Amino acid sequence: MARFDWTRRWVFALSDPDEPDWQRPRPKAHELVRDTWLAVAVAAVSVLSLAFIESYTSFPADQPWWLGYLASVLMAVPLAFRRRFPVAGVLAASAVFVWAYYVVPQVNMQLFFQIAYFASVYSMVAWGRSRQLVTLMVAGLAVFTAGWLVVDWTITNSYAEIVNNLEETSGPFSAAVGIMGYTVVMNVVYFGGAAVMGRASWRRALDRRRLREQAWRIAQQSEQLANRAVVEERLRIARELHDVVAHHVSAIGIQAGAARTVMAKNPQAAAAALSTVEASSRQAVTEMRELLGVLRAEDGSVLPSESRTPEPRLSELDDLVSSHARHGLAVTLNTSLEHPDDLDQLPGSLQLTVYRCLQEALANVTRHSTAREATAVVRTGSTPEDPEGREPNAWVELEVTDHGQPKPGTEGSGFGLKGITERARLYNGVTDIGPRTPGPGWRVRVRLPRPLTRATQEVTP
Repeated sequence: MARFDWTRRWVFALSDPDEPDWQRPRPKAHELVRDTWLAVAVAAVSVLSLAFIESYTSFPADQPWWLGYLASVLMAVPLAFRRRFPVAGVLAASAVFVWAYYVVPQVNMQLFFQIAYFASVYSMVAWGRSRQLVTLMVAGLAVFTAGWLVVDWTITNSYAEIVNNLEETSGPFSAAVGIMGYTVVMNVVYFGGAAVMGRASWRRALDRRRLREQAWRIAQQSEQLANRAVVEERLRIARELHDVVAHHVSAIGIQAGAARTVMAKNPQAAAAALSTVEASSRQAVTEMRELLGVLRAEDGSVLPSESRTPEPRLSELDDLVSSHARHGLAVTLNTSLEHPDDLDQLPGSLQLTVYRCLQEALANVTRHSTAREATAVVRTGSTPEDPEGREPNAWVELEVTDHGQPKPGTEGSGFGLKGITERARLYNGVTDIGPRTPGPGWRVRVRLPRPLTRATQEVTP
């Protein structure tokens, strides 16, 4: 097993075990332009550097003066297509390197000449599309370099000539060992550094692609979660409305039975019962339409109804406030009503919506704010009939405010506030949710249309 792991690491040394066939995207047009300018700049600096060196150093007189400058330019040319054709660039640069080593050795040892070849090897590892080919090329370069050094040390005796020309040395190694050791270390650092840096560049490109894909998936999942939260909230609202509609249907049945019983003996009582039936049926139809509008999810599925306890009403707001006080949030509840019985006359579904909005707003303060106190106000009101004869616009409003700061590290999903918005939208209401101006603190305001109460109708001109 250990051998298999070692082999696996060697095979994927210049790629990735999870995506061994991933290919780095081809360079863009502006990157190719930059490579061209890089090649021009390296060629110019190499030629200028060679001119400076020749000004104070003598070179073989039997060589044409322009040969060294040609070698400098030829080594820089592969940089112009180092990202477009990285493998071909290394092959071309290697050919120039070997040719220059034997023909113009004084150019081969120049700094910028070496930098240009280093950049070619680095670019092959960083931009090579076939990682198998890149691995073979790196292995081939290592074998070729080792063979070249062995030939120089043994067959050509070039190092022996250098050693014979040396005077007495003071290092801990012999001259031959020193030269060979230095050459090996420099080549390992040179080619190994180019391969390591190129692999790091290729890996960063792969990581950036993975991060982009991950960010895209997170965005898609967040959108799906948000949509699901909205759908689930709508379905929950629909189930709550179901209880209210069931109440109306039951009342219709009872009143209809009573009207049938007293119809012959007491027509007035029967008429009153039928009036109640009419009002309840109309209210039931209205709420049933709202129910059907939110019951179906986007895919057309319907969740089965669940057994539920009686839903809370606005008469239970004090209990809701007390429950939050037990958790460290002191809530001041105020009412500003147009008529004393406005809240009692609200339809059950509307009372439930106001209750749930207050419940979520206070929970939002507890979870995400440093506030220890909050104020909740429930208002009712109406606007007079306009000159065009439209009916008065009656409304019920809930406002929750606090003076706290956001708690660090408690950023929520926003689904709770979206639920408040969805509830308000169900009744054609409006919401105003956000930081207080001036701050500090947060405000949640929900205004919902409500049916006109009998008292409101009596005072309307």
